[in-house]
Amino acid sequence: MTSTIIKEDNGRLVFIITTTITAIIIIFIIIRHPKPVPQRTRPQEVRIGVVGDPGAGKSTFINSIRGLRPRDPGAAQAGLTHTTAEPTEYPHPSRPDSLVLIDFPGVLLRRYSGRYGNFSIGQYLIEFGSYMRSCDVFLVFCRGRIQHNPVSIAMAAARMGKKVLFVRSQFDKDLADKENDDPEYFDDKSSVHLMEELRQDYIRVLREVGWPYDVSDDEVFIISGRLDNVRQEKWDVPELKRAMFQQKRNLYSFF
Repeated sequence: MTSTIIKEDNGRLVFIITTTITAIIIIFIIIRHPKPVPQRTRPQEVRIGVVGDPGAGKSTFINSIRGLRPRDPGAAQAGLTHTTAEPTEYPHPSRPDSLVLIDFPGVLLRRYSGRYGNFSIGQYLIEFGSYMRSCDVFLVFCRGRIQHNPVSIAMAAARMGKKVLFVRSQFDKDLADKENDDPEYFDDKSSVHLMEELRQDYIRVLREVGWPYDVSDDEVFIISGRLDNVRQEKWDVPELKRAMFQQKRNLYSFF
């Protein structure tokens, strides 16, 4: 039989699991070696957490909003594999005191044996809960269908009182696929119609997977995170920037 006790100790969640010797050892290691809690030393700083499955476009967007391409110095590593194992901070090169994007692991956690195991939101909060609390806003990225793990992380962020925004991040590919697979669609419709259909489908699926809060149209963004599209502010990029920097209007004018 397994029992779990959850308590908070000095700002971090502690899960005490009574099940097997292995689990007890893992919890002992976590308690003895907790993740450091980021300290906000700049009051004007905006800290934006970014979560999503591998290939969802989060690293591409982190680079683009900072004006970087994938191979530029300081760029986040982009790819379809699990490239993020720890929260990684990416300050904006021109405004390092004002904007920090934090790339969070989205799917799997590294076990202490060095292997990867199944996703557990409880384990995730033990590992990264303190880091999540340091963020002002969370962006939840997907490239198509909404996946369970990032939504679970977003639920935890919302329960912490964080603002959560949802991003479908590869509309350039969505548009190309629609033009290829259903060209007649555009006889009497435009890309704007497709964006709204995808937005409403996103909201519908969020409800189906158990998202417990109301989601409005202005909390779901249809974008392409590629640098050229972000620079040109195509599709919902301007609205996403406004939502990200809602409390820091001076940042929106800069980015």
